[in-house]
Amino acid sequence: MKHLLQVLAVVALFLTGYTAKAQMSYGGEPYSFKNTISQVVPTIEIEALDAEALLAEDAAIPGKDHPLRIGVTKEVNYSMENSGRMDMLPDGGRVWRIAFHMEDATFTSMNFSKFNIPDGAELYLYTPDREYVIGKFINKNQMEDGTFYPQEMPGEDIVVEYYEPANVAFNGELVINQISQGYYDFFHIKAIEGQIGNAEGTCHPNAICYDATWHAQINSVVCYTMTSGMSVYMCSGAMVNNTSNDNTQYLLSANHCYESGTWKFYFGYQATSCSGSNGSVLKTATGYELKAKDDGNSSSDFMLVKITGTINPSYDVYLAGWNCTNANPTNPTSCAAIHHPGGDIKKFSIPQTLRNGAQVYSNMGKFWVTTWALSTGTTEQGSSGSPLFNKDKLIVGQLYSGSSSCTAYDQYHVGPSGEDFYGKLSNSWTNNNNSSNAKKLKPWLDPANTGATTLQGRWMNGAPSGIQANSSAANLNVYPNPTTGMVTISGSFNAGDGVCNVYDMMGNLVTSKSVNLNTETTLNFSNLTSGMYMLEISDNSNVYRSKILINR
Repeated sequence: MKHLLQVLAVVALFLTGYTAKAQMSYGGEPYSFKNTISQVVPTIEIEALDAEALLAEDAAIPGKDHPLRIGVTKEVNYSMENSGRMDMLPDGGRVWRIAFHMEDATFTSMNFSKFNIPDGAELYLYTPDREYVIGKFINKNQMEDGTFYPQEMPGEDIVVEYYEPANVAFNGELVINQISQGYYDFFHIKAIEGQIGNAEGTCHPNAICYDATWHAQINSVVCYTMTSGMSVYMCSGAMVNNTSNDNTQYLLSANHCYESGTWKFYFGYQATSCSGSNGSVLKTATGYELKAKDDGNSSSDFMLVKITGTINPSYDVYLAGWNCTNANPTNPTSCAAIHHPGGDIKKFSIPQTLRNGAQVYSNMGKFWVTTWALSTGTTEQGSSGSPLFNKDKLIVGQLYSGSSSCTAYDQYHVGPSGEDFYGKLSNSWTNNNNSSNAKKLKPWLDPANTGATTLQGRWMNGAPSGIQANSSAANLNVYPNPTTGMVTISGSFNAGDGVCNVYDMMGNLVTSKSVNLNTETTLNFSNLTSGMYMLEISDNSNVYRSKILINR
C-alpha cells in the first residue's frame, strides 16, 4: 500500500526552522483520519473527457518542438461558502471537505485562487482510498499573490479537507478556481500504478543505471508541468549553477516549452534500480519567474526561469555546470542526455555522433546534432528542454526538436533511428550580443561578468547525506559497472594489502573482504541483491570509494 503519510512525516523532519513558500508540506494527518466524524462527503461530478479525440489532436502535431499536452483545465468556483460539507466540532473548531470525481481522468489537480488561512489551520488532499495523501499545507504555503496550487494526484477521485481549530485569529478563505483532468497517462496508472509517465519507446534505460558515474548530473534534471489557459503541459529541464555560486534556483529549458500560468516542478522523479518502473512524486516545488528566452529562429530555443518556491534541502538538488564555448563536444559516447520522455521516470541516452549543426545543415549552426548509440535511448516529446552534457559532465545545450525514435530504420537494423537538435549554450550565451538581458543567458549565469566560459556544478545544500564518493575515487577503477556481480578493481594504492567494505545506500555494511592491492583484483558480489552500493577500499593510509550498481 502506497500510503504516503509516513513518508511526508519523514520529509517534514528536514523542515525545522526552514521558512517555506509554495509546495513544501509539513507532515501530519487529516482530522477525519484520526477522529470520529462522518465519512459522507459531497462529491462534485466532472464530465469525462473525450481522451481519444484529444490524443488524436496531439498526434496531428508532429515533432518535438512543442510541450507535451497531458490534461485539460476547467474554470470553476468552489469555496467553503458555496460547496462541500462543513462540520462544526465540539471544541469550536471546524472541518470542511469536498470531493471530486472526474470520470476516466488519469490524474487530477486544482488551483486555489484564494488561499488565506490562519496559524494552526491545515489543508490536505487525498484519494478516497487514502493511498495518496499530500499535506499538511499551512499558511506559509501561500504564494506571494495569495494563491496556492498543489501537485497533480493520480486517478479520477480527489478529496480536499481543511481543518481549522477554535480560537484562530480569523476564519480561513479557500477558493478553488481551476480543476484539471488528465487524459494522457502521465501517472501511468492504467499500466503500473504509481508510475508517472508514459514513454512510447522502450529503448530508454533508467537514469539510475548510470548513477555511479553521473549521479550529480542526474540530480540536476527536473520534470515540470504548466497549467496554462485550458490545458496542462509538461517538459524537462535542468537546474544550473551561476558564477556567483549563490544557489540561485535557475532552471534551463527550451523556449518552445514556455506556457504562462502555474508551474509545478518534480525533483528526483526516477527509479531506484535499473529495472525499476516507478519513482517518487513527493519532491515538488511551485512558482517561477521568467528570466530569459528566445526562439529557435533568432536564437537556439532556450529558456531560463527561476523557481520561486522553496526547494526542500532533502531533495539533494544539484546545480549543473556548463560550457558556453562553441567547441565541438568530443568523444560523443562519453556524453549524455538525461530527460523525462513522455513525462516518464528519468531516462538516460548516449549519443553515437554529436556534430556542429553548421557541418550538417546550412541553417542549423545554432544547434548540436545528435544520433543515438545502439539501444541506449533517444528522446521523445516531453524530453524537450532537457540538457545535453559533454564528456566533462557540463551542459552544452538543451533539446529543441528532432526525429529520433527507438524504432529501427527498417527490418534489417536495430534502433534507435533519426536525429535530434540541441540548442547551443554558446549561442544563447549572448544571443549574437543581443542588447536585452531577457534574450541571453550570460547576465544570469555570469552575473559578476567574470568572463568564464566553463563552470563546474555544485550541490545546493552540500553533498547529499550518507556515504558519497570522494575525490580519491579518481584513483580507483571499478569495472564492469553496472555489473551482474563480478567486478575488477585496480588503482594507485599505497599498500599491498587492504580491506574492501560494501555498504548499501542507507549506510549499512553488507559485506567486507580482505583484498590484495598489488594487482588487479576480481571480487564476487553475486550474493548481493540488485541495487546501488558504495564500494570502499582502504589501503591503511587512504580510503577510495566508488558507487557500484548490481543489475541482474
